[in-house]
Amino acid sequence: MTATLTIDGRKLITCHEAARLYGCTMGYIRRLCRDGKLHCTTLGRTYLVDADEVHAMARDGGEMSKGFVAN
Repeated sequence: MTATLTIDGRKLITCHEAARLYGCTMGYIRRLCRDGKLHCTTLGRTYLVDADEVHAMARDGGEMSKGFVAN
């Protein structure tokens, strides 16, 4: 089961959860966040990413195709 947090209508998941769901590393997700290619919010040292955006990027390829295999 995926733990989610909703802020301003965005369903957010942790980098750890995104990496588990889409078969990449947490470092790859964080790098995309730092590079501004993936929307994220931080809560302390935890990166929270938009679950729908991650899914769309994984599905459509692009930047995610380097580190992702969409389920």
